[in-house]
Amino acid sequence: MEDYIKIDRINEELDFVNLVITTTNIDAKNEDDLFKAFKEDEFNLINLTRNSQIHSSIVNKIDKENIGQRVDGDALITNIKEVPLLILTADCVPVVIIDPKNKAIGVAHAGWRGTYDKIAQKTIDEMVKSYNTNPEDLVCVIGPSIGPCCYEVSKDLVEKFNINLANYDEKFDIIRDNKYYLDLWKINELTLKDCKVKEENIINLQICTNCNHEKFYSYRKHNKTSKRIGTMIQIR
Repeated sequence: MEDYIKIDRINEELDFVNLVITTTNIDAKNEDDLFKAFKEDEFNLINLTRNSQIHSSIVNKIDKENIGQRVDGDALITNIKEVPLLILTADCVPVVIIDPKNKAIGVAHAGWRGTYDKIAQKTIDEMVKSYNTNPEDLVCVIGPSIGPCCYEVSKDLVEKFNINLANYDEKFDIIRDNKYYLDLWKINELTLKDCKVKEENIINLQICTNCNHEKFYSYRKHNKTSKRIGTMIQIR
């Protein structure tokens, strides 16, 4: 098995970025693993920047003065070259946001709390403010995360989302065998569409970490593992 996967469309259409999603061959929380897996011309890991993730909706802007910082937050944006942005997940949803026109990038860690608080929208809002991003130009990726097939939740949590998403006609929850399942993929897609991201520019990999636990870390399947998938993007 390879150390990471790439996304064909990103490689073919957006040649100003490098984007990878690591597999269980690497614990992306361990920077030594990253340095072993990636060459300097792929990612300048000396400038690696990630948050202390706290399941918030805090978006941190990275500029020349704070490269490498690690502060509380769950999303990152930058337009600086050779600064890898890293989001760590193991069932939560990684959302990648790429602005090809203004050469800017963002990544967000969207668990149920971040999804509920619309962290993807807040990340796009910060890119609009900081880089003059037009959401209609964006290309977004929803990476490996627990799918609606496996994300069993409480009835109370479903009802919490029902209130938050009352204006939508689309169904985002599933009841099966008297159990409730939540579709975080669809909810994040709806959030992106509300921001005016074009549907054809939302790349939902639809890879469930619980179903594909041999290839990707799953907090639920791997007994609350501390190891993490890394979704890492850098402007070349």
